[in-house]
Amino acid sequence: MHTKGIAPLWLLAALLGHSAWGIYPVLARYLQIEAGLPGLTLLTVANGFAMIVMCVVVGLRGEFRQLLIRAGWMVAVFAALRAITNVLAARYAPAAQVTLIGLLTPPLVAIMGKFWFDDPPPAKTALVLGISMTGAIIMLSSEMQAESFWQGGSTSSWVGVALAVTSSVMLALYMLSVRRTHKHNISSEATFLLQLIAVVASSIPLSVGANEDWSRWQQLTSYQWTIFLIFALGIVIGANLLQVYTLRKLGAPLVTSVQAWRLPVAAIAGGIVMNEWLSTPAEYIGALITAGSVTWYLIAQRSQQPAKSRV
Repeated sequence: MHTKGIAPLWLLAALLGHSAWGIYPVLARYLQIEAGLPGLTLLTVANGFAMIVMCVVVGLRGEFRQLLIRAGWMVAVFAALRAITNVLAARYAPAAQVTLIGLLTPPLVAIMGKFWFDDPPPAKTALVLGISMTGAIIMLSSEMQAESFWQGGSTSSWVGVALAVTSSVMLALYMLSVRRTHKHNISSEATFLLQLIAVVASSIPLSVGANEDWSRWQQLTSYQWTIFLIFALGIVIGANLLQVYTLRKLGAPLVTSVQAWRLPVAAIAGGIVMNEWLSTPAEYIGALITAGSVTWYLIAQRSQQPAKSRV
């Protein structure tokens, strides 16, 4: 994958997308813990709300026929499997464990992109992956020392680990597949709508099968509804669209190589929303290493561009 001709706005868009995904688990945690919403109902309603919005957008653009193209549905299946395994993994395994396993996605994208998808990573990718993942592990080191992190004797924990690994693989396949939808003349908006349909169609029967309490939605306060709207509009719609746009423009290896940026963003958002601030020197050091390496990497990518870049 060649990065020549990339405008800095696309690199900024990739960073904003990852920032939004860093906020995602914080708002999801707030809505599940503080508002008491079951996870699968949250997934269903948030994605269902986004699906209605995108149906209007795609309809106005006259792109409904694109929903029948097989390449788009392949992306949608990967997105649905990723969303469901990610939610269920958080139920069965410690959050720090799931976060750590999630760091498998960038190297998986780099390996699969190079050998199977003919989409090799840009220069310095291996270096930034090593540095940013080191920073991420340092950030999580205090939680890794807790006994609850290593629940090897718990069957449910191993189920969570298996789900988290599967989720990382599905995310890697999703990211590598998104760029190929452009070759089949599927717009970014139609691609996003397809994945929303797949997620909603999968999460509804799972929620019903799990006997989740949907009545909690009737008890939300106005503030909790505001948080939900930010979650649905700003994250589920905004972050997903940014992700689709940047994956198609920059390629999966470059976009996923800065995924560790989500950790320091999540730490800041967690402090603001949940009052769960970083508390140890290791967490601050790890956050600085991760944020610094990602920033350097994006500057390095930009420095390789010619003076005139196209958007």
